[in-house]
Amino acid sequence: MNGPVNLERTADGNVRPVCEFCGRKGRAVAPDERGRVSLWSLGNGWSCAPYPVEFVHHDGSTGTLYQCPACVRRLRGGESLRSRAYAAPEQPVGVPAALGGDLGT
Repeated sequence: MNGPVNLERTADGNVRPVCEFCGRKGRAVAPDERGRVSLWSLGNGWSCAPYPVEFVHHDGSTGTLYQCPACVRRLRGGESLRSRAYAAPEQPVGVPAALGGDLGT
């Protein structure tokens, strides 16, 4: 799969969370009935921000966002971390015709 993902599937059908900030991968666990990592099966120190499976984030990833223990510690220490959603390349924006651009092309 191309692009950012929040969950990575292993060859044996398990899933592992991927940190939304640093990309670190958690331990592989059996997915729940919707194919997600259950909050109760996350590794020690991991955190998550639950989203519906169908939700598409700005970076193109879908579903719940996960944070690794190192990034959680940094966030709790007051540090600001850049999410992959804001690190994604910006989409080109057309310039209105009134300003010399053409939105039709």
